[in-house]
Amino acid sequence: MSTRNTLILVAVAVGAIVTIIGLFSNNAFGLGCSPMSMVDGWRNISPTSMMEGGGMMGNMMSQVPQDVIIKVVSSQQVQVGKQSQVTLLVLDKNTGNPLQNADVIVGVEKGASMSTVNMIGPMFNAENIGDGKYAVKLTVDESGYYTLHTHVIPAGKSMHSMMNNHMDIGIIAK
Repeated sequence: MSTRNTLILVAVAVGAIVTIIGLFSNNAFGLGCSPMSMVDGWRNISPTSMMEGGGMMGNMMSQVPQDVIIKVVSSQQVQVGKQSQVTLLVLDKNTGNPLQNADVIVGVEKGASMSTVNMIGPMFNAENIGDGKYAVKLTVDESGYYTLHTHVIPAGKSMHSMMNNHMDIGIIAK
């Protein structure tokens, strides 16, 4: 066997060993990602962790709103085929006071958060109804689970703050 063929054979063998080690490690090549770590991650998913987001989108957006507290103060059940309203209360996280004049931007996804990425229409602004309350008006055509991707831009803050003040809210349509 020539030296060239021996080097190719050694390279293939080393590549195979590295691949096998990567398959069964939790940190292939220092990247923090391997098939086994992904399987372990999926095994450990709970309803809470699904709502908190994950992956690239979860890392892009804050897991917990940094500047605000977002509370649902109405029913999270809506009627299929009829305009419904979900009312949110947005509070300043530092003072606890109702947040006036914020931009509350909502996108509606059919399914659990980031599970389908089946967005129902474009993002829209919730209506400021006073005292820190914002009305999300929506109409859905099918029964099932929906996610309100809710972003808040406090008055005077930049548009970037919407990524730091994001919360997913589950809605059931019947």
